[in-house]
Amino acid sequence: RPLKRLARAARDMSLGEDKLKPVEIGGGSEVVEVGRAFNTMRARISRYLTERSQLFSAISHDLRTPITRLRLRVELLEDEQLQHKFGRDLDELELLVKGALQCVKDTDIHENIEQVDLNLLLDCLIEPYLLPQGNGRATLQGRALKPYSGKPLALRRCMGNLIDNALKYGKNAHLRIDDNERAFVLTVDDEGPGVPEQRLEQVFEPHFRLAGQQQGYGLGLGIARSIAHSHGGEVSLQNLRVGGLRVTLYLPRNAD
Repeated sequence: RPLKRLARAARDMSLGEDKLKPVEIGGGSEVVEVGRAFNTMRARISRYLTERSQLFSAISHDLRTPITRLRLRVELLEDEQLQHKFGRDLDELELLVKGALQCVKDTDIHENIEQVDLNLLLDCLIEPYLLPQGNGRATLQGRALKPYSGKPLALRRCMGNLIDNALKYGKNAHLRIDDNERAFVLTVDDEGPGVPEQRLEQVFEPHFRLAGQQQGYGLGLGIARSIAHSHGGEVSLQNLRVGGLRVTLYLPRNAD
């Protein structure tokens, strides 16, 4: 019976059941081990699908917002013929956005795992902000000890979002690398006002805004956390005593 329950759960999951409960674990030690592994896999896939859905929702919202803003401005035009032309163009643009998002959602593009030179990746991202050639808005301490097994474009976007977030909301970005055999850790400290303690987790939600902000943290940090999760890692936030926000990217090396 334990194996039949496991087989039924695997079949239901393959058919797209999105509210599967953990499999009841029983039987011999090997069956118990397989059951635990299946439940862990089920939980990770469920979390991935949830984050993926939130990501598409956030991107869709951000792309449609300027279209909606333009529609409101078009309505203020006195020339009805011009209104009609602009409205038709905006309808076409909205259809293109919907089609592009659906295409990406359906194909679910994946990158291959490669050996990524994290030093080179970070150097490229912060070169415009480092002295003496750059504007001095960023500093970098530490180096990665060896390449990291991961998805290069995804990792670039993840770290780029963290740096952009610090520069956008915290004036300057101070990066520090701590690397060893177990994990690569990147901390990004900024010089901004920080985030209220009770809202540190909300910052990762799509469209989240603090009072007085025109644009939200959520999309950039949410994408960064989703990418970290896909590598078995995490992105966490901490307010610094001296002021500012610390964003920590943790990437385990145990898969290397």
